[in-house]
Parts: sequence; structure tokens; C-alpha cells
Amino acid sequence: MSAEAGRGMSPDTTSLEQGKMIIQAALDRGRLTLSEHEAKQLLAAYGIPVTDEVLLTDPDGLPEALSSFETTVVLKIDSPDILHKTEAGLVVLGCQTLDDARVSFGRIIDRARERYPEATINGVLVQEMVADCVAECIVGMKKDPQFGPTILFGLGGVFVEVLGDVALRIAPLTAAEADQMVREIKGYGLLAGARGRPKADIAAIADVLLKMSRLAMDLEPYLVEIDINPLMVLAEGRSAKAADALVLLEAPAG
Repeated sequence: MSAEAGRGMSPDTTSLEQGKMIIQAALDRGRLTLSEHEAKQLLAAYGIPVTDEVLLTDPDGLPEALSSFETTVVLKIDSPDILHKTEAGLVVLGCQTLDDARVSFGRIIDRARERYPEATINGVLVQEMVADCVAECIVGMKKDPQFGPTILFGLGGVFVEVLGDVALRIAPLTAAEADQMVREIKGYGLLAGARGRPKADIAAIADVLLKMSRLAMDLEPYLVEIDINPLMVLAEGRSAKAADALVLLEAPAG
């Protein structure tokens, strides 16, 4: 179904109800942020691809968890109160063995408790390490007080942080608008396969933008901001995956 066709139709009840349940569970606990794992559950409810991952509260679950991955893994703290995990040293990349994972698990938990003693710690995420990534992008939503949800797209890293190379649109998006957002950034050539680079899955990026738009419109009363950073984009035809996500909430008026 195209975005144009979907504008006048009822929202997907299953996605909407799942999204409300995830958000309401956080609000009922007095929280205005989702943990990474919760944020990805919200994205997945709307069909946005996310990394395969397991949330563990105890390192005894590592052998079984690691056996389910064919690649090396990433370990991260999962907490609604720790929003910048990498800067805090709470992400370990490329764990290849059970011993590596056990050491990293303990180090992450200890460091989180030391640096954020008041934080709620849900456990440690054991997450696939996405291989053969062609580009790292950012997809975001911020609720503007005048225009409502606005959708953002850009390349990740220095392109967005220093150069501000992003495209913005007011939700809801059409399919044509989502495609145009991808193509209008200055770094589009890198996605299109400049100088012999593999061409990124541009259709998958546009699909994520459309799904983000629908999520934002459906759940607008609850949302302040969403960031997918990075969205790991694979080669053409191989899709994209959200490797990290942040969701900021507000309680609906009334």
C-alpha cells in the first residue's frame, strides 16, 4: 500500500496497539524515555528492521545467546536512563568468544553502576554486529510545536554532526517524498555508488522513512523525539537495520 493511499485509511491496529502498550508500560513506571531494547520493539512493531538481539540480566545466559548468532556480537548496557552509551564506555564491539563476552558483560554492568548509580539497568544487550554495511545513516523524528511530527534523514557521523547534511519533511510522508529525501542530501552520491562503491539499498531507506512517518502520526500524542542512529544500510536489495534507537516521550494531554 502506498503512503498516498494510506493517508485516508485507518492505522494498522496491530502496530498501533503494540506501540501504545510499549509506551504506556514506560509511562506507568514514571519514565519519559525508552531503553534501546524497548525503542527497537517499538520500531519493529511498525515494520522497521532492527538488529537481532537478546536482553540478558545474567551472564549465565551468554552461552545460549551466543550460539544463536553467526557473527561476532556487540554488548551494550540497556537502560532508559543512559542515553549515550558509547561515550560512557558501555558498548563493547566485536566479542568473538564466550570468555570475551563474560568479561565484557561484567565490565559493562560494573561501569554502569559506578557511573550511573541512580539509573535503572535492565541488563545487557547481546546484539548482532552488522557486516558488509555500505553506509551508516540517521533517521529521526521530532515533534515541532507548530507543525507536529517532522521527519529527518541524513548520513551518520560527521555528515550530520558537523556538516548538517540532512533532509527534513513534515509528516505524513508520501512515497515520493521519502524517496526525494534520500536523494536530496549532498552525500547522496555515496549512497548511489560513487567511485565504484557498492550502491546502498535506497529503497529500504525510503521504506524506513515511510514507516517512521506512520509511527509518528499514529503515536503523536506520546512522542517528543525518535532517533535511529545508526541505521546500517546494506547493499542494494539487502535492506537496512536500526542498530541503535532513542525514543523520548511525553504523557498525552488530558
